[in-house]
Amino acid sequence: MARSKSALFFICYFLFFFSFWMVLAYLPLLLKSYHFTDQQIGFAIGLKSLSSILLVIPFGVFSDYFSPKKTLTLGAIFYTGYFLLLITAKSFSVVCFALLLGGVGAATIRVVIMSLYLKLKDHIGRGKRIALLQSGGYLGFALGPLSGGFIYETHGGPALIKGALVLATVIVVLTFFVKDAPPVVFSFKDYNKDIKKPDVLFLMAVVFVLGTHFGTEQTSISLLMKDVISLSKKEIGTVFFILGVWMAFLAPFAGRQLDKKHRVFMLLLVGLLISSTFQIITAFTHTFLSLVIVRVIHTAGDTLAILESDVLTARFFPAARLGGNSGLMFCVRASAIFVFAAFSGWLNQMWGYKMPFIVNGIMVFGFSLAALIYRDQVYGVE
Repeated sequence: MARSKSALFFICYFLFFFSFWMVLAYLPLLLKSYHFTDQQIGFAIGLKSLSSILLVIPFGVFSDYFSPKKTLTLGAIFYTGYFLLLITAKSFSVVCFALLLGGVGAATIRVVIMSLYLKLKDHIGRGKRIALLQSGGYLGFALGPLSGGFIYETHGGPALIKGALVLATVIVVLTFFVKDAPPVVFSFKDYNKDIKKPDVLFLMAVVFVLGTHFGTEQTSISLLMKDVISLSKKEIGTVFFILGVWMAFLAPFAGRQLDKKHRVFMLLLVGLLISSTFQIITAFTHTFLSLVIVRVIHTAGDTLAILESDVLTARFFPAARLGGNSGLMFCVRASAIFVFAAFSGWLNQMWGYKMPFIVNGIMVFGFSLAALIYRDQVYGVE
């Protein structure tokens, strides 16, 4: 793939994560200003993932069978519509519909960009290549909330969403210049065979657990920072900026490690152990500095887990059917995000914003340790 075409994927991925987190980092605070309850906030944010569960697999299969490029453009249009609706939405029902639309668009962009990027690349140095693309996402994760914090603090929530709308429109335009991949002959039997492999089933279980902690964070982390640690919106943005830059810096090094021979799932499960340990500790931070230190270590685990889950998805599934199968893996993660976003909203209302981090951290740690021991005993070094 030409260097300019790779750069186009990088820019699209960057702009997507920039606009996504620019709004999502402050969405709980924005919805709180509309006088929604914590349970309503958790449910509404979880709807973004629920819509992914319903439609991302058909969109992924559609991208394999018809055109990844056109599917990507359609997803970007839905994503733009999400911000357009959110600008005027004030009632709970309209906000929920906007988030459903946004979930479909965001999931389609993320799944199709990654699968199309891998379809157009060879298999050599896959970890390094995925890490490079993910670095663009992490930079967006860093700069989006930082910019969003300044915009929200200075101009308010509507200006924040309008800024994201402009960026989403740019993504739509850029998708017209992305190179397409040839379609494949469609067969449900082939997809069915793909997901029956033991390693694939195990990966689905691990990805589900990985998704639970994203659901917890998307509902609770901003509220924890604002109401428990008493950070300003600019300070919240600064926390996201530090973490995003750190993950963007770490990803290429982790990618090189994944290209070397190691136990399958080892880095993914070790990453989850690190992440879950410091998910629990997050609940006991009280200052800006302590929060940053704990979350830096936490996101080191996240980086390993996210990167290897994408690498293993590309490794276990044929490239020709990567759209539909990537959609399946995203669906598994999205279902976990929905369940734990709604559950965390309930925990927030009953026991406060610390409790979701403690409950989720313990759950993920227990699963990861048991899975690591199981893989080591049954498979050994692979």
